[in-house]
Amino acid sequence: MKYFAFVILIAVVVFVSCKKTNSTTTSVLFYNGTWSLDAITAAWNGGSIIASPLAQGQSSVKADSAYIQVPAGTNLITVKAGSTTLLDKNIYSMAAAGSSFIFFDTSTATAPVRIMQLTDDLSLPDTGTFKYRIINLVPDTGVKADIWLVNGVTDSVRLDSANTFIGSTAEAAAVQNFDTTTYRRAAYTVKFKKTGTEEIYASVAAYPFAAQGIYSIMFSGLLNGTGSTGFKLSILHHHIP
Repeated sequence: MKYFAFVILIAVVVFVSCKKTNSTTTSVLFYNGTWSLDAITAAWNGGSIIASPLAQGQSSVKADSAYIQVPAGTNLITVKAGSTTLLDKNIYSMAAAGSSFIFFDTSTATAPVRIMQLTDDLSLPDTGTFKYRIINLVPDTGVKADIWLVNGVTDSVRLDSANTFIGSTAEAAAVQNFDTTTYRRAAYTVKFKKTGTEEIYASVAAYPFAAQGIYSIMFSGLLNGTGSTGFKLSILHHHIP
């Protein structure tokens, strides 16, 4: 049986252990960025909120709905991987806020799995732009990626260079911020290339970024992994106008 230790990284939300006091709703999403965990499930006050367990590289985001709407205020959240309980805590969530729960490994070997809760800034960027953030969850600082948006046969826009693991002790406040780039009215392929080469670690073909959209670009897995432990590249939309 695998053994996991879990650490929770919180940006704004405070853990409490008082009675549930709901007001209205809040918005949450989940992303399994681990290579080691079984598929994860989540419950809010004992009721399941994920239709199907999330395998490595999968999120709760749907084509027509980025977030799951749940009661705001103080509520019990329970997250499991198979029969292993990862989280079973009362948390306080502000009404109308957006939160992303990110699960990731801290090492390429058996090591603690961390749960990071990000507060999502859903304010719209200027017309003609979109917001994005890159979250590299590959727990290997030797894996460095140049990140491109490609339209056609040539590399069009480089979003970042030598991008690497966010770190085993990363804090949510340092990860959750978004950058902005120009919207170019065309679908772009997202490529993570080995830095300084044309070797592609992972890609997503012809992604339809939207003007004033808000996105998380998630990279996870292991360099020499296969199947469920291999590289995964996902784009999560937080807002599509």
